[in-house]
Amino acid sequence: MKKNKIEIISVSNCLRKNLSIPEYQRPYKWGVQNITDLLLDIEHAISENRLYTDFKYRVGTIILHEVNNNLHIVDGQQRIISLTLLNHYLDAKFDNSILSTKFTDNTTLKHINENYHCIKEWFSLRTQDEKTAFINAMKDILEVVIIYVDKESEAFQLFDSQNTRGRALDPHDLLKAYHLREMQGNTYDMEYAVNKWEEKDMAKIRELFCDYLFPIWNWSRGRKTWEFTLSLQKNATQSHKC
Repeated sequence: MKKNKIEIISVSNCLRKNLSIPEYQRPYKWGVQNITDLLLDIEHAISENRLYTDFKYRVGTIILHEVNNNLHIVDGQQRIISLTLLNHYLDAKFDNSILSTKFTDNTTLKHINENYHCIKEWFSLRTQDEKTAFINAMKDILEVVIIYVDKESEAFQLFDSQNTRGRALDPHDLLKAYHLREMQGNTYDMEYAVNKWEEKDMAKIRELFCDYLFPIWNWSRGRKTWEFTLSLQKNATQSHKC
């Protein structure tokens, strides 16, 4: 069995890879507070590097699924888009595949706009030297751990991975992703399904799956029921697929 490839590289090198966001991903939802936290973390990392010249700061783990020379972002979308916005502001010549992505989801577009303005306001209160320090940090201080997976099943199994600033996925998020993958090729229906899903109260969806649908699924097969967890959800989807 081929092992997944893992590498640790600078944020700058990561963002220049041929990254793409698969259609099953949920919208970009990082807000101004997330961006502020990120900027403060980077600022702290720069200060630490001045004290300890070999200091490196890892901003998190990114999981990528290799598909025909494209690297689908399985986990880390929120961080990748945010770092892309930051690099775009800091360096007018910076370009990558994420900046070429045509986003259509209103939630994603709203947060991209708000977060870019947040970054702009942050640096309006800082000197050119501080701005340059952030640019250099992307190359020399900030790192990401990248896990590459070859098989879609491996990507799906790792989809529930939790990162430093991101929200851990609930079991029903994985179930949504599983079914959206089956709709690939029909962009309109996928976008419509994602938008309808995001409009719902997540607490009520969690209750629906945990207290009603999952117990019914077990009872229909003559089994005892228990809490709806990530591992049980993956077993259920594999049984459904078979």
